[in-house]
Amino acid sequence: EAERRAVEVYDRDPNLVARLDARRGPVVIKWFGWRNRLHGTLSPFARGRAWTSWEVAQALRQADVRTPKPLYVFAQRRRGVIRDSFFVAAAIHPHQTLRDLLRSDAPQDLMEQAVADLAKSIARMHGAGIFHRDLTTGNFLVDGDGLVHIVDLNRARQRPRLSPRQRLVDLARLSFAARDSEISRRLRHTFFQLYAAGNDAQVDWEGGYARYRRQRLARRQWKLRLRRLLNGK
Repeated sequence: EAERRAVEVYDRDPNLVARLDARRGPVVIKWFGWRNRLHGTLSPFARGRAWTSWEVAQALRQADVRTPKPLYVFAQRRRGVIRDSFFVAAAIHPHQTLRDLLRSDAPQDLMEQAVADLAKSIARMHGAGIFHRDLTTGNFLVDGDGLVHIVDLNRARQRPRLSPRQRLVDLARLSFAARDSEISRRLRHTFFQLYAAGNDAQVDWEGGYARYRRQRLARRQWKLRLRRLLNGK
C-alpha cells in the first residue's frame, strides 16, 4: 500500500523507504524488512528498529541535532516476533545526500557549509550519548539551505556517555571524498576543527579519525578477500 501511494521510492531492499503526500505535508515512511530469517528469529529479544528510530529521533531533537521530525511509529508482534513495523517522519524535500553533494560540481563553499553544520550536529549528538553506528554520507540529507539532517537511526544506541574511542569508532565511517583530493582534505580539516570545538575532551580527533579510518578500511579489504576466497573467485 505504501509503495503504491509513493511519490518517490528511495529504497526497497531490505527496507521500503518512500515519500508520500499527506494532509499536513510530505512524509517519509520506512517499512522495515529482514535481511535474513535469523534477524526475525532474534526479534523477540530486540527493542525493534522502528521504536529505536522513534526514540533516537526524539533524543536527537532534544539535543538540538537536525533530524526529520518523527510523526508516527508502529510495531506488531506475534508470539514475540516482530511481523510488521514502520516509522514515519516529516520529509526533507527537496534534498540531496551529502554523498551526492560532495561528488557534484557544487561550489566548495556550499560543501564547507554542509560539512561544518554536520560537524556541530555530530558533536552535539555524541555529547548527548548517542552512538549512531552508521555515519555514512548517504545518511545525511542536505536541504535547500545547506543544512544537514541525520537519518537512518535504527542502528543507533543511547549511552550515558560516549568515550573518545566510541566516538572515533563512530566517526571512522565518515568519508570526505569529493571531486578533488585537496577539497577533501580541507573539508576534513574543517569538520574536525568544529567537532573538536564542540567537545570538552582534549583529543587529536583528526589524527584519531585517520587511524581508525585506516583500520576500518583494512578490515573491509580483508573481509572482501576472504569472501572471494570462500566463493572461489
